This record gives sequence, structure tokens and C-alpha cells, in this order.
Amino acid sequence: MSYIEQSLGANETVHYAARFPTARYAAAWLALVFGLVAGIACLLYGAPAIAALILICAATGFCAILYEPWTTEIAVTNLRLIYKRGLFQRRTNDLQLRAIEEVQLHQNFLGRLLNFGNVEFHGTGVDDIRLPALNDPVAFQRAVQEAIGANHDEAKLPDQVSVPTSKAS
Repeated sequence: MSYIEQSLGANETVHYAARFPTARYAAAWLALVFGLVAGIACLLYGAPAIAALILICAATGFCAILYEPWTTEIAVTNLRLIYKRGLFQRRTNDLQLRAIEEVQLHQNFLGRLLNFGNVEFHGTGVDDIRLPALNDPVAFQRAVQEAIGANHDEAKLPDQVSVPTSKAS
């Protein structure tokens, strides 16, 4: 069970769960495949020690590239933004939607082409939260803003409360 599922309150639902960019997964698999090919080539040419070193480096590189996606969870619920990272030491940032003042999107040229970027949150009385590069950051930003709007609408009190009156004859 994920941290986000464990931490949900009674009336809390997940609106959007962020994903990491596909380019990150592609880079990890490319490093692993390149290492395997190089390791096999070294074995064929009679250098088993070098082949073992290359294979260890390829596996280490694969794990290092994918460590953050494997150990990070980011989601928007109807009440808060949840950002959890870490495997052995858990670090979380939970930011109530009503405390978010500003949401900023950062995308460079390559991020626009490949649809990834960073989203940063500024809140009232809390530290700023800058998320790592996410896949489709515009959709994540929109989900946060929609959740803030829905949360704000639910928190509004009606201007006038109508009380039914009974007419006595």
C-alpha cells in the first residue's frame, strides 16, 4: 500500500497522481541495454573482469536513475497536496489546499517538447515546495487549481440561510 493511500482521511479522495517523465525511464533502460551490450562484447573478446565491471556499472546506473521515481509519490487530493520521497528515511510535505497562494510552472524548451517540467508551490506560513520534473506538468497544475477552487467553493458559507416558517391560522 502506498503512503498516499495510507494517509488519506475519511472524506479525502485523490484527484490526480503525478508521474515522472517518460524520458527518465527511457534513459535508464538505455543505460542498462548499452551496458549489457558492452558487457557481452567484452565477454566475447575475452575480458570477463571488464565485462563484470561494465555490467555492475550498468545495473547501478539503472537503479540510480530510477531511484527517485521508485521512492517518490506526488498527489493532489480534495484537501491537500501530498509529496512523499525516500525509501529508508521518509520525508513528506503535506500542504493544505487552502494554504496555497501561488502555483508556478517551470518548463524549458526541451521540457515543452517532451512535455515535462517542474511545479512550485508558495503558501501562507509554509516553506515553498518545488517538485521534481513531472510528466505533463500543465495537467498537474490544472488539477491543483481545480482542487483549490472546489475546496474554496465547499468552504464558502451561504450569504443567507432560509429558515422555513410555519404560518399559524
